[in-house]
Amino acid sequence: MVIQPGKKACRSGRTGRSSGRIYKICLALLLSASLPAGAQFDANHPELRWKVLETAHFKIYYHQGLASFAGRAAKAAETVYGPVTAFYNFTPDEKIRLILKDTDDYANGAAFYYHNTMEIWASNLEFELRGDTNWLQNVIAHEFTHIVALQTARKGPRRLPAIYFHYLGYQNEERRDDILTGYPDVFASYAVPLTIVPPWFAEGTAQYMAPGVRFDRWDSHRDMILRMATLKNRLLTYDEMGVFGSKTGLGLEKVYDHGYALTLFIVNTFGEDKLPKIYNHMNSLWRTDFDSAVRGAIGISGRELHRRWVAALKERYEAQKSEVEGRLADGEILQGKGYFNLHPRWSPDGGQLAYLSNRGGDFGRTALVVYTLSDSSSETLAGGADTAPDWSPDAPRLIFARRSPPDRHGSRFWDLYTVDPTVSRGPGLFQKTGATLGLSLKLPPDQNRLTHGLRASHPAYSPDGKQIAFVVNGRGSTNLAVMDVEDGSVRRLTSFDDGSQVYTPRWSPDGSQIACSVFHPEGTRNIAMVPARGGRLSTVISSSGTDRDPCWTPDGAGLVFSSDQDGIFNLYHFSITDGSVHRITRVLGGALQPHVNPNDRRIAFSHYGANGYEIRILSGKGAWERVPSAIFQPETGRPPAVTFGDDPVPNSRSYGNEFSTTSFFPRVAVDAGKIKLGIFAGSNDVLNKQSLLVGAMAARDWDLDLFAVYEYRRWRPTVFLEAYRAVRHEEEDVLNRDENFRIFSQTFTISGVELGARHRLGAGGRLDARFIYNLSSTDQDVARFNGMDEVSLGATTHHGFNFAFRYSLRNVSRTRDREINPRAGREMWFRYDRQFNFFISGFKEDTSLLIETFDRYFYNRFTLNWNEYLPVGPGRSALGLRFYGGLIDSEVDDYFDFFLGGLPYMKGYTFYSLEGRRAAMFRAAFRFPIRTRMDRQTGPIYSDQLFGSIFAGIGRAWDGNEMDNALNRGWKRDVGVQIRYDATSFYTFPTRASLDVAYGMDTLPRVVPGEKLEKSGFKFYFTLLFGYLQSVGGR
Repeated sequence: MVIQPGKKACRSGRTGRSSGRIYKICLALLLSASLPAGAQFDANHPELRWKVLETAHFKIYYHQGLASFAGRAAKAAETVYGPVTAFYNFTPDEKIRLILKDTDDYANGAAFYYHNTMEIWASNLEFELRGDTNWLQNVIAHEFTHIVALQTARKGPRRLPAIYFHYLGYQNEERRDDILTGYPDVFASYAVPLTIVPPWFAEGTAQYMAPGVRFDRWDSHRDMILRMATLKNRLLTYDEMGVFGSKTGLGLEKVYDHGYALTLFIVNTFGEDKLPKIYNHMNSLWRTDFDSAVRGAIGISGRELHRRWVAALKERYEAQKSEVEGRLADGEILQGKGYFNLHPRWSPDGGQLAYLSNRGGDFGRTALVVYTLSDSSSETLAGGADTAPDWSPDAPRLIFARRSPPDRHGSRFWDLYTVDPTVSRGPGLFQKTGATLGLSLKLPPDQNRLTHGLRASHPAYSPDGKQIAFVVNGRGSTNLAVMDVEDGSVRRLTSFDDGSQVYTPRWSPDGSQIACSVFHPEGTRNIAMVPARGGRLSTVISSSGTDRDPCWTPDGAGLVFSSDQDGIFNLYHFSITDGSVHRITRVLGGALQPHVNPNDRRIAFSHYGANGYEIRILSGKGAWERVPSAIFQPETGRPPAVTFGDDPVPNSRSYGNEFSTTSFFPRVAVDAGKIKLGIFAGSNDVLNKQSLLVGAMAARDWDLDLFAVYEYRRWRPTVFLEAYRAVRHEEEDVLNRDENFRIFSQTFTISGVELGARHRLGAGGRLDARFIYNLSSTDQDVARFNGMDEVSLGATTHHGFNFAFRYSLRNVSRTRDREINPRAGREMWFRYDRQFNFFISGFKEDTSLLIETFDRYFYNRFTLNWNEYLPVGPGRSALGLRFYGGLIDSEVDDYFDFFLGGLPYMKGYTFYSLEGRRAAMFRAAFRFPIRTRMDRQTGPIYSDQLFGSIFAGIGRAWDGNEMDNALNRGWKRDVGVQIRYDATSFYTFPTRASLDVAYGMDTLPRVVPGEKLEKSGFKFYFTLLFGYLQSVGGR
């Protein structure tokens, strides 16, 4: 019997091909938008050699250069273990993994409590919204408290972090009997975590730590933020404290700040034993509301607790305000746009003021700005500048620090740069193009890079301009160093290796001394001096609080500095000659980072006010009140530091391969009306050098979805291997009376394997190369028409391999609404495929075996996708522009065509209705805010933002031959509207929904010549994921 396959079995039908394409797209969406991302801060760093140090309760992983740091970390970790586990009455079931890194000038810590793993970056946290602490002790205690406390709130085993629910609905391609399933028009993935704790409480208790472990403290910075938020009615609401959401950088810090303060209120009002009780109330399986857990532990709801706390704050700070009002000496505001306006520096002639500012941005990335007093103008000179800048003595050149692009190992370190505003800043066309594509790292003509990988910050020119003092970072400590401008040689003036930190060096007017502020781990931050030629570091100003930001007076007879010795940061004057101290300012917020005008002695400083840090100028002597000198008496000495050198730490060993606990994520899905059950499972080695993620789903009829992704990161490019298999069944009854056979059911299978490598470039782009093999097959249960001789027949319908090369770039400005409303920047990718495909054409008829025959299709495929985002219109409105284009350079079966409809492209048309070997599409979308601060908790969902958009597009898919006119393959237009809803579920999981209504304005292309033309009409789409499908007007 010779089988004449139906279209769904193999013919130019899309069943094998389209199902494969859709399956891979759905799989990518599940992985990118459904699974929470882990820590991905690092490059692969194959140059590092890792060691492991074991203690009684920890495994400490560190690389070369961190032996001393690892030894101190071991002591700190064992110090906190007992008090924290005792306080929460919980002991981890294995040794805690502590990973130490010094690969970047970056300060952070992370706790992966489901894996009993902590990651710590060695660099000290220098943050304008926090005070000084012993960073290493603080961050270890903080993250270990997370590890323990959050596990007491678990609702299930440590291996089960969450349960996932998926829903997929598909477009109806009713005009195409060769399509098994259309493209998804409903795509939902929702996770229910098995640990539910709001961030304010998780971070508040981590800062509180435990009895006997107090390595963090309620410092003057935190009190400053809370005081001004209270007095200016800008406290976070109870619901806002429960999520990170779409907050600015200052708003995110308020979650930590308010959370710590509210935790202290619980301790002081109800007792510290209530903290573990609240966690324990959250481990009830069905409890998702933190409000009720608070009620169960302390007798009142979380909202009532918040109300009482706010009332207490207002009473306290109003009393503090009344003591200061009427006696303020706080100067006049010069610049208040944005919440970071920092480190003002007068020019040598006193006519200009340089400072750092985020210029109203949502986050803390600052730029170097120069303000000219004569015409009140300001100019931004250099983006990304951080820490204090300085003017060259001969002006107008300025020096500043910036985190440089990644080096050859992928590390990003602080380096010194200069900028000359008199030099033309306009880059050339080539440089502009390279920057747009993420390929160029060349500096503008007015900037010059002085150092490479020096890890230098806080630069200051000597009075003669021949030397630069700066702070150098490394191994958890910073030190003072001086560089010769002419030959670039560097000499260190200090040699700390115990976690000490140096800040803001400033030369005396005669160039003989350098003043700076220094923090020692066992003490506080004080002001010291060191001879510029080298010598002993001597403390000159030391109170019981924090003394910082020294600035010489022009005559060299005194220092102006900032201190919080009475609980609020104010400016003071210290006389070098007689040791007297005078108060200069009296502020309600905080006065820091002073600089004295060389001509008229006006003081510019950074003041924390209602909106954050602002630049103020104080004329005259200000308050000028004598302060008892004993308050600022210098310390007589400090204990010697304990160091381990860089010799191997006792009991250390070389790192091998150690995999962490495998996590399982149960899954329930409704896919095309079928209920499926399955699981995600994932594991990685401790250092994330290898990872494996697998997934499986099965329906009752054994429709299957299987995939596995393995990544290897021990080399500079990440090498990956991906495999997938999908099986779909279709029950049907197809009669062929001419050939006397009947098809009862068909099974369609697609399989694929991809082997490749990817590498991130220094300018932000990513290269991806892969080898792909695909296989599609069909199995039919058939019998003769009379029901006799039932057999199952199978055939391979397509197999082929592909070499693919892809370059991608995502450079979208970071704003608090970047996900729901990208407003500036671009996303683009270009892909080249060399395809070698074999597609079924029939069967050999001269044999008793079923042997397929194939047509060969070898061709090149080019694809470009570009999205450009522009801030336009009022408020936070934005315009998005998109171009998509594709070209196949040979005649191929339409099985391999581009498809231009559906959710990713022209939404007014179904996915398969627009097809051809060539494709082009232009789209525009205008997005606007409907509500930017909903602030409403409803059950487990916190509603945050709501945006709308209007979109339109024009596109065409065609072959470029005489059939295009016969098949009506002209340009097609569509218009539509979209609503985007931004929320957070269970306090931590992003929940982002979009609803689209699109209208296809033109008639559909014909499937066969002569077919009656039909209008496309309305199409509807809905997604519910961790993120949005970002292409303009599409995915």
